[in-house]
Amino acid sequence: MDKKELKKISTEIWVNSKLLDILILKELNISKSSLFLIEEIDDKYIENITKNLERLKKWEPIEYITNNAEFYNLDFYVDNRVLIPRNDTEIMVDKAIDAIFDHELNTLIDIWTWSSCIAISIIKNTNSINNCYVIDISTKALEVSKKNINKHNLEKKIKQICWNLLTDFLANSRYELSKNIIITANLPYIKNGDFINMDSETIWYEPELALYWWKNTWFELYEQLIRECIQFKNLYSINNLVVFIEIWFDQYEYSLNYLKNLDLVFEYFKDNNWINRCIKIVF
Repeated sequence: MDKKELKKISTEIWVNSKLLDILILKELNISKSSLFLIEEIDDKYIENITKNLERLKKWEPIEYITNNAEFYNLDFYVDNRVLIPRNDTEIMVDKAIDAIFDHELNTLIDIWTWSSCIAISIIKNTNSINNCYVIDISTKALEVSKKNINKHNLEKKIKQICWNLLTDFLANSRYELSKNIIITANLPYIKNGDFINMDSETIWYEPELALYWWKNTWFELYEQLIRECIQFKNLYSINNLVVFIEIWFDQYEYSLNYLKNLDLVFEYFKDNNWINRCIKIVF
């Protein structure tokens, strides 16, 4: 089939030409530069490309169709078992890397890791992390996490735990941990049913477990994590414990008052849209 004809089909079903190019690149397994040299596409590829165009027509995220998402200039395997990495979360990686150097941290714990994009991005951009634990309540998410750990050759450095928050560390003091630890957490923080502030792709296709939690402050799971961090530091006699969490756009006031009441040392960081997205908490 002529490439122009395929582009016409995509235009008729309101699929962006850039997304079509991504589908062609994936199916033909070629580089972007090679795509410009192609005029005809072999019929053996057309069936899959048109099927994937139909999936795009139904608002399925391109990342799930191609099983690939770019985050922090790295490629990650993703499917509908995990949340799609967002650019807004890259601020957490930036600030976590800074904190690792500033506080001489050498153990990383990534909670509700999903694809493990945060943990892997941090490790690939610093030589200071000697040991890493990635935790998730979902066994399906850990299957995707494992794919990315293997993809980035980090099997010897990253260990997986299927549990919730820091519960396993608190229940089993068998873990040998350093005294300088960084924790990252991108927990579900969207109020149940808050569909007005979300796009259709997210509502229809991304795992609910990754998005929605509770119905009151929407901050309850983070409150539990912060309580556990205090216990965790005392149990393991940690010298430096720095925690990074990501929040929803309307949680600034509530989280600010909550952290002030606990008399914790904390700092907010804004994302690319100038929204308070990430909090650094020093215990």
